Amino acid sequence: MESINYDHSNIVFKQAVAFVNQTNQNLFLTGKAGTGKTTFLKYIRENCYKKMAITAPTGVAAMNAGGTTLHALFWLPFGVFISDYPLKWDDADNHIYNKNRLFSTIKLTKQRRAILQELELLVIDEVSMVRADTLDAIDVILKSVRRDMRPFGGVQVLFIGDLYQLPPVVRDHEWQVLRDHYTSPFFFDAKVLRGNPLVMLELQQIYRQNDDAFISILNNIRNNVCSSDDLMALNGHYKEDFRPSQQDQYITLTSHNRLADQINQEELMKLSGKMHNVKAIVKDDFQQGAYPTEETLALKEDAQVMFIKNDVGEDRKFFNGKIGFVKELKMDKHQVVVGFKDGSEDVVVRRETWENIKYKYNKGEDKIEEEVLGTFSQFPLRLAWAITIHKSQGLTFEKAIVDAGTSFAAGQVYVALSRLTGLEGLVLRSKISPHSIRTDYQVVDFMKRLMKEDEVVDILKQCQRGYLGQILLQSFRFSALTEATKELSDSLVERNVDNKAGAVQFFEELTLKINGQEQVAHKFVTQLYTMLSDTSTLDYDKICERTQSAVSWFLPKMEIDLIDATQKHIDDWQIRKRTKKYIQELKALLLDFKRKHEVLKHCLTIAQALTQDGDLEGVSLKIEKVKDDTVSIKEDVAEKDTDTKQVSLDMYLDGFDIKQIADKRGMVEGTIYGHLINFVGNEIDAEDLISQEKLEKILDVLQKNEGKSSSEIKMFLGDDFSYPEIKIGQKVLAIKAG
Repeated sequence: MESINYDHSNIVFKQAVAFVNQTNQNLFLTGKAGTGKTTFLKYIRENCYKKMAITAPTGVAAMNAGGTTLHALFWLPFGVFISDYPLKWDDADNHIYNKNRLFSTIKLTKQRRAILQELELLVIDEVSMVRADTLDAIDVILKSVRRDMRPFGGVQVLFIGDLYQLPPVVRDHEWQVLRDHYTSPFFFDAKVLRGNPLVMLELQQIYRQNDDAFISILNNIRNNVCSSDDLMALNGHYKEDFRPSQQDQYITLTSHNRLADQINQEELMKLSGKMHNVKAIVKDDFQQGAYPTEETLALKEDAQVMFIKNDVGEDRKFFNGKIGFVKELKMDKHQVVVGFKDGSEDVVVRRETWENIKYKYNKGEDKIEEEVLGTFSQFPLRLAWAITIHKSQGLTFEKAIVDAGTSFAAGQVYVALSRLTGLEGLVLRSKISPHSIRTDYQVVDFMKRLMKEDEVVDILKQCQRGYLGQILLQSFRFSALTEATKELSDSLVERNVDNKAGAVQFFEELTLKINGQEQVAHKFVTQLYTMLSDTSTLDYDKICERTQSAVSWFLPKMEIDLIDATQKHIDDWQIRKRTKKYIQELKALLLDFKRKHEVLKHCLTIAQALTQDGDLEGVSLKIEKVKDDTVSIKEDVAEKDTDTKQVSLDMYLDGFDIKQIADKRGMVEGTIYGHLINFVGNEIDAEDLISQEKLEKILDVLQKNEGKSSSEIKMFLGDDFSYPEIKIGQKVLAIKAG
């Protein structure tokens, strides 16, 4: 991953990093176009130790952010969400979801639940396009899955975006329902945020524009105070019949895809060179709506193109939005040479690969990881005579023709204008009316809540201490351990492990011990919560003293009653037959015990930090050390992919016979045989599935009739032999042949 640097003199940037890394406070980071919001997201992705998921409301926005869509992470249906809506269950309300319909629709598998339960930081990029009801649906899901009634189930949420840019999409029939429950469709009007105000920070330093007059006009548009002089200055760039020369390299910003496509195709056809239709290489699962550029890229020499990615090399020769022209097409070498009118060095462009990811929880590493579902490989270019305003978001242009005559969506004109580095490069194809630049008054009112710098400093300190207190409280909560112990204990009812009675007895004793520890922990959590809640008599020295006493009580008991006892049980049972999966799950439980033990040890460091006065910036490093130490406890407990064959194998190794597995899985016995045959010679011996006598007979017939089909072999063997048994014989011969 490329290293992300930032301007260390940017106070707001540093404060935002501190809120994300050192608190559990929900944060809205905003800023004008070109102030570094994208840079901040990249920095957090690289420099945050929390288990996070990065999301955005649309496929393209998610691709640009390096994450997934909100709908994919939470399995949200497309429609309106009103938690307590009285459904009629007819066609009129089939697009409306209340809490019951939501949970009957979403498919929360064990892996998806694990992700949401372990999630510590949810990043939502381009939040201006997220609807209030979508946010409330996410809140309801997180509260339910995490069994935590705090906002978003206790997950910290980082909102990034500019509300003066593209608004949420709300169809008329959706707003007919929403308007009775929400004052606006914007995310900040979600019910979950009404009693839980966000900390709002605005990045101020503009890195895109350095034209003071232009910056002033853009600010006035944002604040709904655009004067007639401002409008006159903008419309002074109106040139209805302006036709740029090829040397000028202007890009036209339009409001609709068809207009942009039409301009690009017309300009492309004017060129005399040979047309090359370059197909993207799409592998596995990659939705068409998320393609970052054209699936078929039509190129000719001299075509005006723009880069849609930043150069990641040391000598960065291009950036996202830089415009050039196709100098040479070397399709035999899979290269496109792009030149620049400003005399910059030519760039040899090769295919880039974008990944469609989903998140998964790796229990062995205690990390939320990215899993690649599919890839899209294409030259990171698009035709650049024209582009839609929507697709231009985040890009920077020196020269642009803005065709905003048909653009009426709030924020679209601002997005288009703010792509430019200065007024000098602006050409208007149609005049801008006062109506088209009016910012939604609800956005303006909301943005007045921004805090002053001295307020931010005080709130950050409060949130840092509050976060440390929350970590202490969470550290002494044992419910996850007791539930994991109970789940494994309950599973013994249907297992056929060797000496099952002994295993049951072990879990009876383990359950007594861990339940006893949980009761003590619950009393301490209650006491600690009381001490932390009473801000008038907050005594951090006393909290530190009580924490030290609690840790001293728990550590030896955990070592003897949980860790040592479970390790001994593993040692005693792993030499027995058909206990492989049972041992694997015991090791996972043991890892949970060890991690909790390590977390409790570090509570001493955290409690001590609370007694310190002044800046708590360094405490995040100590918390990070806790994470590193707990993750470094390695065990062979990596979760296996639970494909259907593996499920059958796991059940077989747990002692179920083929008929029992077939009955439980609703499959025929032949299918289960087929699953298990894949593991013959590795996890299973052939003689486990077929008698030695039958196997020898099958091998004899197969060797004498090499090359014959299975049906012919069956005729030779007769009705006493089945096709699955013949397959076992074939597998054994294949293994012997090497």
